[in-house]
Amino acid sequence: MKNVCIALLILISLSASAQNMLKEVFAPLQSIKYSWQKPVEKEGKNLLSAVLFQGQGYDMEYVQVSACEVRSSKKKTELQIPSDEEHLIIIKSGHLNISFGDSTWSLTPGSIALLMPDEKFTIQNPAKDPGRYYLMKYRSKSAHSPERGKASGGSFVREWNRLTFRKHDRGGVRSYFEIGTPMSKRFEMHVTTLNAGLKSHDPHTHRAEEIILMLEDTGGPKAKTEMLIGDSSFKGEAGDLYYVGSNLLHGIRNTGEGPCSYFAFQFE
Repeated sequence: MKNVCIALLILISLSASAQNMLKEVFAPLQSIKYSWQKPVEKEGKNLLSAVLFQGQGYDMEYVQVSACEVRSSKKKTELQIPSDEEHLIIIKSGHLNISFGDSTWSLTPGSIALLMPDEKFTIQNPAKDPGRYYLMKYRSKSAHSPERGKASGGSFVREWNRLTFRKHDRGGVRSYFEIGTPMSKRFEMHVTTLNAGLKSHDPHTHRAEEIILMLEDTGGPKAKTEMLIGDSSFKGEAGDLYYVGSNLLHGIRNTGEGPCSYFAFQFE
């Protein structure tokens, strides 16, 4: 009888511990600049990563952005998205093949893949040089909505070379998507090209959280920006990211000698 009681106490303790792990609370994300880091931690034989930042957002109980690298290989790495997360892949450099469903895409820099909960996919680098990408994982504070995922058509890819560039007086823009997803009521993404010396718009606020990610230089003058976030200003270059929390005053300006391009994506 004594042994049974001890066993029950151990099970209760383990159960409580498991629940605490599941209810892990992350520190709030800092609204600052983050920079690309060399991927070092092995996620698989051909896959390396390094966490750039992680924490709790306004609508998301967990947001993590990592720097990832896929080594050259003839083999595909098989992966699956957890049932309570979505993943966004943004190609930084090199070429990567991504497959899910019945389709395969050869993605170049600037291309993205948005992968829904439970999605099974493969990733492969067929080239000699490393394939590098940003990986954003996020989990909503509220119950996820499979209906929104179905309405958006499930997981999808946007290829840089297939996107229309629309010029305007400050540069131009490429629109990627604006949809609802299982983890987000609204997720919007675009790439802005901003001419030298100009600001994208006057400093402003909005409820949605936002990430600004500067693209690689394209052979011209080195890309440089200055980002106002709240009461602070941050200087960034190619590969840097700015995280802006909900309702924080912010605005970006091109401080370089030539045009610069950057992702801007909002989620709530």
